Amino acid sequence: MKTSRHFLFTAPLALAVAAMTVPALADSYIDPSTLANRAKGSAVRRTGDLPLGAIFRTDERYNNGSLFSGPRGWDYWNTLPAPQGYQNPNLWPDKRPTYLFGEIALPAGTELTVRGRFPHVRFFNFSIYQWERNTFVSADGGSIDGYDIEPDAGSTNPFVAGADRDATKRNFTVRILTKDAPKNAAERTKNTVYLGNKAQTILGGFRMYVSDKGYDGTGLGPADVPSRDGPGLTYEATLADGSKLSQEEATKRFGKIMGEAPPPIKADGWYKLVNNPNNNPCMTPATAPACPDSQFFLFTGMKDVVEGSFMPPAERAKIPVPKSTGGGANASTAYLVNFTSRVFGPVYVFRAKMPTFPNTWANAKTMPGGEVQYWSVSTVASFTNGSLWDGVYDMQVPVDKDGYYTIVVSLPEDRPKNATEKDGVAWINWGPGEGIDDPRNRKGWGALLMRFIVPQKDWKYNPSQPGDLAKVMGPYYPKGYYTTKADFEKNGVRKSK
Repeated sequence: MKTSRHFLFTAPLALAVAAMTVPALADSYIDPSTLANRAKGSAVRRTGDLPLGAIFRTDERYNNGSLFSGPRGWDYWNTLPAPQGYQNPNLWPDKRPTYLFGEIALPAGTELTVRGRFPHVRFFNFSIYQWERNTFVSADGGSIDGYDIEPDAGSTNPFVAGADRDATKRNFTVRILTKDAPKNAAERTKNTVYLGNKAQTILGGFRMYVSDKGYDGTGLGPADVPSRDGPGLTYEATLADGSKLSQEEATKRFGKIMGEAPPPIKADGWYKLVNNPNNNPCMTPATAPACPDSQFFLFTGMKDVVEGSFMPPAERAKIPVPKSTGGGANASTAYLVNFTSRVFGPVYVFRAKMPTFPNTWANAKTMPGGEVQYWSVSTVASFTNGSLWDGVYDMQVPVDKDGYYTIVVSLPEDRPKNATEKDGVAWINWGPGEGIDDPRNRKGWGALLMRFIVPQKDWKYNPSQPGDLAKVMGPYYPKGYYTTKADFEKNGVRKSK
């Protein structure tokens, strides 16, 4: 498994875009390596994962040097024979999304118009980020989820609950303006992000989660045959003086090659926190920031998760909650984090009720509703590395008759024989620890990242609500404990509601 080789901003979706001439869709030539791998395209790791052939097809189509380049994601970084640095999902990613993102430098008074087709995916999002507080934060009004994007005249938005997901006419237009927004909100153009009348360098693009069966990773084209619909995204620009730029001209003018940026904390800083004698007394340098009974907490900002995790509770509570969480986080996602350590036990088990979700992978004809748009949990490396080790998402997790899931986290050799889907249990690999190329690297260290994407505002147990997280989430709060392979095989999961 590859680990992170580049740090391209302290964000789960930071990446680089080369300023190159945009070529035609790459369906005409397939190199021998791709052909050899496509022969195995039906092999998947888990039901609902992206097949190998679809991974290569997606790379052929979209790794083209456009402003919204890629594809970026775990599948591409770990599967392609020679992935580019900008394809690296470098900081605590998820397994199932595909990103088309780029760094774009826009002069003052510019209008960048992006036209596209709504993809055949579960969740779709358009986001713009600006550099603030040494991290990327969402621009004001800069995160638009798929169901909030107004379709072009005569088109259907397939992300609205009850909509026709197979609608043929499914076009949309979004705009990025380095202009001041009209003071009267009613005069603002829909699907438009106003960045202010000054030159701006932004990170922006599209998230696509869980493309439908038979589609490439973006959901914009078929997985197994050339696309007949042409590019899924096109764009042009108008400068302040009224002059027009074609897609090729805009790419050359605005595209930036993003250089390496440091992780949120480097190894020396990380181990200084690990060995701080003033840490929460429940932890030791062997386990920090994990305590014997550490549980999931809500991600509220980079300072809290990187530094606050080590602090005694009273001191941590003094950290102010920023207006935007930073780190390139998706504004409509609630993230839960938990730190673990094999010092406390080789097997970690957690259980909770699964939120309802729109299960669209098997080509659902209409868009279902749900308490969330998407749910997942992953094992990840430390902040100085940022790799994803393993993960599962909602449809891959078995639940019991009451809707509860059980997930076991361990190394493969410690996996209980009854931690299988047949036994109603999901298993994920603990991973190799912090993932730091340093003699201080702790192989028994662990971290879990759980996503609740677009939790419905009227959902009683929405984790984004203020208050004690366990009380707010009730039966949906994941409660975990340490055990051993032998104990789990003998006794199964400890159930408590």
